[in-house]
Amino acid sequence: MTRKTGLLGGTFNPPHHGHTRPAREAMKALGLERVVCIPTGMHPFKGPERLAPVSHRVAMVRLLLERETGFSLWEIEANAPQVSYTVETLEAWHALFPDQEPVLLIGGDIPRELHLWRAWRRILELAHVCLMERPGFVESDHTRCPALTHLEEHAVNNPEDLERERLGRYGFFRLAVSPEDLSSTELRRQLSQGDIPRGATADAVIDYALAHGLYRAG
Repeated sequence: MTRKTGLLGGTFNPPHHGHTRPAREAMKALGLERVVCIPTGMHPFKGPERLAPVSHRVAMVRLLLERETGFSLWEIEANAPQVSYTVETLEAWHALFPDQEPVLLIGGDIPRELHLWRAWRRILELAHVCLMERPGFVESDHTRCPALTHLEEHAVNNPEDLERERLGRYGFFRLAVSPEDLSSTELRRQLSQGDIPRGATADAVIDYALAHGLYRAG
């Protein structure tokens, strides 16, 4: 039986249950041994003025995961001295963990920008891809999502079919996940206004953000 590990990248700005809940559903549906959260350091599309310092985002992810069994933190991108790219992270994963088959977990909005990622076509040569879609998601057409056409060419209907031996390469799987009421954007807005959005994330994350003045207006 192949050992599969979910890889969940993102800015985690800040991290919340909307990151971990769908990943946990993917863990169950795909039979993942664990999910590894990978906070982005320098983002190729978002300048530093749009992100809390990476040291704070890493600290908040660590706090969020304290009570999340089956999750771990990998700081490879956070510690990189330059912009990190997913394809390079996947190459590093193979070098470090050759016995663990990676499953890249992406949200429903990612296909719209995936064609802008460095060497994006190579991703399916390095990992399975699981698209976690929430109810009400409106899919862009293939003209607006050119990467989706490529992914669909390697789509499987059942998680059990995510095997290189059957596909000749890695596969693509769409997973319907539970709705989430709060996004990182809305969480930042509430924090900037002094609201305390308890329940959206771990209390320790909220306390940390408030204590360090993160997302404070002005």
